[in-house]
Amino acid sequence: MNRVIRHVRGQALVFLMPLLAVLAAAAWWTFEAGQTVTEKQRLRDAADAAALSAAVWQARTLNCVSTTNRAIIANEAVIAQSVSLRSWSAYMERMLPGAAAITAYVPYLNAATSALQRWWTAFDRALQPSLVTLEATTGAVERDLATAARVMHAATVWVVPQVVHETVAAVDPRFVVSAGGEAMLVAWAADWGRFTSFYGGSWRWRQQDVVYRSLDGFTAQRNFTLSPLLGSRLLRFEKRAGTELLDFETWRGIDTLSLHQPRYVIFGSLRERVPLAWGGADDGVGSARRGEHGGAWRRNPRASRIAESSIQRQRAWLGLPSMYDLSVAQRATFDPPRIVVRLRLPASARRGAAALLGFDRVTRLSGEEVALGGSGGSGDLYADAVATTVFERPERRRDGAVESPSLYSPYWRSSLVDARSTERTAAAALDGAPIWLAAVPR
Repeated sequence: MNRVIRHVRGQALVFLMPLLAVLAAAAWWTFEAGQTVTEKQRLRDAADAAALSAAVWQARTLNCVSTTNRAIIANEAVIAQSVSLRSWSAYMERMLPGAAAITAYVPYLNAATSALQRWWTAFDRALQPSLVTLEATTGAVERDLATAARVMHAATVWVVPQVVHETVAAVDPRFVVSAGGEAMLVAWAADWGRFTSFYGGSWRWRQQDVVYRSLDGFTAQRNFTLSPLLGSRLLRFEKRAGTELLDFETWRGIDTLSLHQPRYVIFGSLRERVPLAWGGADDGVGSARRGEHGGAWRRNPRASRIAESSIQRQRAWLGLPSMYDLSVAQRATFDPPRIVVRLRLPASARRGAAALLGFDRVTRLSGEEVALGGSGGSGDLYADAVATTVFERPERRRDGAVESPSLYSPYWRSSLVDARSTERTAAAALDGAPIWLAAVPR
């Protein structure tokens, strides 16, 4: 009996060894599948990081251009205020002698008016050249700002693809932008060019409109009407003045004061009779066009002609700069450029169990060496990510109005968004991947 038991020992190994082989193979391929999932997730994370980094640069570019545009508009308002102040000062210098003549026989008041006249003459002589220097300096600064904005905008076409490639390389050098991904970056560059427009030359109406909306009341018009005879229509003093941007190249201010009386002494409409005071100033390359200037040319035409002829032309300001803003199509239907990143991990670079365990070949009992698979599947891995920039105020406006996107407000931020099926299929077609699988939302 003991002899039979000894012969039975070890016979279970015949069944155990195949079972162990099957378990080892299952463990091997389970580990391989886990590595594939890990590699795929890392590829997706790299695509997200690359797309979001590129969108951050895009948002920074839009915020930079918006900030410089706002600075240029502020500088234009300063120049307009300076021209207005020069025109008003010249008007005051001509009005005070008339006031001194009227108060010649009024004690104390005549002395005060005469002293004010002398002081204002000295003040105006110092004020005029000082403000012209301010206008020249401000104009030079805004030219530099406009140049910086143009350089930043143009460089973005080159920088965004570089950011994508450098981010991918920093995450994992094995990851590369696929052929479809490269094509999508080219498509993004075309969208970036259509997203904005360069408002220059006769197209500077866009920034002129923004400038006019930014002017204060004193600059836009400084009018008043005075009826000394208790509101009767027999006598009226009308002050008409304002500063305007003519032909995008010249800021011109005109101040006029005239005496108005009825056409037929007592009856008829009031009309300008006597120009009492006037003043004018401008800065720019010059323009033959006449502006409204608060209705000066319409209500006080004689005083306006005298004021215009008295202007000492200045050429310190170089005109309204050309600037970037959203295109007309984008202001109608807002659709910012989308940065589509499609990455590929070549099958030869995938890290499976063989690479991680330190060997990639095994020897059979016959002595033949067999190469182990590098991954838990065959073929390259792909991952897609899309990011864009959105226009969003950090807080609501106090007046409750909704602010439309523009390059005059630096409220741009980056955001990851879901890829569209058209973007997936277009990139997959160029990569030779199954289009039906790429179109499935993920």
